[in-house]
Parts: sequence; structure tokens; C-alpha cells
Amino acid sequence: MVGADAELVTEADALVVRADGGLLWLRCLRCDAWLPTAAPEHHGDIRVPPREEIVVPPRGPILRDQYILRLIALDRALHVVVLLLLAAVLFTFARHDAALHRYYTSIMNALAGGGSAAVRVRGLLGYLGKAFQYSPRHLITLGLIVTAFAGVEAAEAIGLWRGRRWAEYLTFLVTCAFVPYEIYELSIKFSVFKLLTFIVNLAIVVYLLWAKRLFGLRGGYAAEKERRHALGGWEAIEHATVRVAGVADPSLSPR
Repeated sequence: MVGADAELVTEADALVVRADGGLLWLRCLRCDAWLPTAAPEHHGDIRVPPREEIVVPPRGPILRDQYILRLIALDRALHVVVLLLLAAVLFTFARHDAALHRYYTSIMNALAGGGSAAVRVRGLLGYLGKAFQYSPRHLITLGLIVTAFAGVEAAEAIGLWRGRRWAEYLTFLVTCAFVPYEIYELSIKFSVFKLLTFIVNLAIVVYLLWAKRLFGLRGGYAAEKERRHALGGWEAIEHATVRVAGVADPSLSPR
């Protein structure tokens, strides 16, 4: 809390801390709650920092935007984990193709009862069998492509977590690129998982385009900066202070 150790509180500090006898009322700059604490016993020259030295945390709609971007970042981080695991599998298959193929054939024959019946086995083993249709060189190429895409997803996750504008554009473009493919997959074979994936990605695209004002929409970045300043800076705190001052509680009234 700003001013918790202040020994000298003046009327100019009323936005963030107020003295009331032996108490200091400290303001949470994120949620606007006023919390009492005992004033320092020794009175000296420790003052409340000026506005220029106080970092106003994200609050209100700005904090909500941060939560949404970080939720998307976590989704991208999950993609990174899955893609890196897939790349590791591809590289492993490429390096030990012959030995793994022999083991796979033996397992499939044992499960299917022998020979040609093995090709009818589906599920995870069926997907693994498709990997042996590619040469080691092709598997390495696929592994490198998957790794590169994992790097792109990692950049999205880090950028969104830190609230970078470029990450919003990158996420929008990458997500848009996969929407037509997801529609195609749904048209071939419907599944709840495919539908949920499509809905989530479509929601991300709409949110980034509309709420974050990409490509100049709704005033673009200039309007977004103005909005962030109005809702998250000292101007927003001053507006909230006007409302607080109307509360019938002498401890919250300006002094």
C-alpha cells in the first residue's frame, strides 16, 4: 500500500492515504478499498511519494483485458507443450525408424492375430502406423516445421502475457489462418472437440479485432491508448475518489 510508512500526510495525499487521528487509511489503487492501519509512532519527514513515483496497477476494464490476454497466453503455452511433444516423437521416429517399425509390426500382428489383419487396427496405434509411411528425411522436415510453429506459439504466449501489441496482431493472424481449416475439418467429420476448438478460436479472433481495436478498427491504437489512460491512470482514480467522497463515512471524506 502506498504511504504505509508515511509519517507526514497532507491534504495533497488524499487520493492514496488519509490520516485520521492515530490511524492511516490506505487506498488500494487496484480495487479502491480503503484499509485502516496504525500510524507510525515516530513523526518525521517520511512523506507519501509523489504521483510521478507511484505505479498505478491495472484496474477495472484494463485489468479484465489483462486477464483475458493471459488466458489466451496460457492456451498458447499449452499448444507449445503439445507441439514440442509431437516434434520429439517425429524426431525419435526419424532416428530409430527401422527398429521402431519392427516393434510396431510385431505388436500389431500380435493384437490383430497376424499378418494382413494388422492394418485394420485403429486408434493411437493406427496413427502411429501412418508415421512409418514417411521417410526419415520427411519426418525430420515435419519435426522442424512443428518446432518452428511451437516457437511462434511461444512468442504469442510471452507477448500476450506481457501485454504487447505486436503479440495481439500475431495471435490474430495465426488464429485466422487456422479457422478455414477448422471449418473444413468440421464439414468432413463433426466432433464436440472440433466444435469447441473452433468456437474458442473464433472468440479469440473477434475479441482481438473488436476489443483491442486491431487494424485501425474503432479508432485503432490511438483510441486504445486513450481508453487505457482514461480507465487505468490517475484520471480514473480521481473519478473514483469523487464517488468515494460521497459515502457517509467520515473516515473516507477528504480532509
